[in-house]
Amino acid sequence: MNILIVDDEPDSLAEIEVYVRKYGGFDSCVVCNNGLEALGQAANVPIDIALLDIEMPGMNGLELTERLSNLFPEMATVFITAYNHYAAEAFEVNALDYILKPVREDRLFKALHKLTSKRLDKSRIVAMESRLSINMFRKFSIRIGDQLIKWNRKKSEELLAFLLENKEQQVHKDILCELFWPDLDPKKALMNLQTTIYSIRKMLCVNYNGHIRIDYVGSKYSLHLKDIQSDVDEFNDLLQKAAELNDTALLEQAISLYTGDYLEEEGWLWAEPKKVMLLRNYLSALKRIKENKNRTLIIK
Repeated sequence: MNILIVDDEPDSLAEIEVYVRKYGGFDSCVVCNNGLEALGQAANVPIDIALLDIEMPGMNGLELTERLSNLFPEMATVFITAYNHYAAEAFEVNALDYILKPVREDRLFKALHKLTSKRLDKSRIVAMESRLSINMFRKFSIRIGDQLIKWNRKKSEELLAFLLENKEQQVHKDILCELFWPDLDPKKALMNLQTTIYSIRKMLCVNYNGHIRIDYVGSKYSLHLKDIQSDVDEFNDLLQKAAELNDTALLEQAISLYTGDYLEEEGWLWAEPKKVMLLRNYLSALKRIKENKNRTLIIK
């Protein structure tokens, strides 16, 4: 197991390294004083745990986490910072630890013990062994087996839904900040975006690595799915197959999935164009079913 420490303050960096080496149990301990150096080192050493300062020149700890998570989806992160005003955001994501400076040895040891424990959390076992289902008709919901995922923040749920609507497409971080946090100054909005993405990654992407992932390249985010379909994707696929085969049964199967308008209970304005399009396709499918049945009756 490899651990990475990044802090732009030399004294703090040295202190944390001493504690980590005293704790022991790591195959390697990579020490860097900025984000760019850390990314360079990460190209050669797979990172399992990252201890990161938040406020650093050039690249802050949240952005560094984004980039490292692209390389190591299962990496665990602990933020170590002198600024307690990030605490609320950190704990809201419910997937990382947060330690205030000056760092106490016992506090860091507690975090390291939690992260290096070989015992898997029961919820993670459920996630790995159960099917992930995504529903976007009427109300947005994601289930792991029969268990509904509950989000700490509504923004996490909405951002994930937006990325799902735009899956396989790159969306610039500035566009996401303006859309979801229009009233905040750019720096605060970016912080919110980064913590929200981190929350989504730790909730879904780690346990379903290879099936759902969020990439961050060139200041742009993109969501990718493999072997996972939402009810909307299945609806569209069935309509396409029905058109190709002129199959009424496939049309009926498609409309059975339409349990309500697209995200109608959420009230998200960005979803309106797709809601109108899907409703149009649904009504068209109903019309075709009726025409096909009338044609069958006439033939008989």
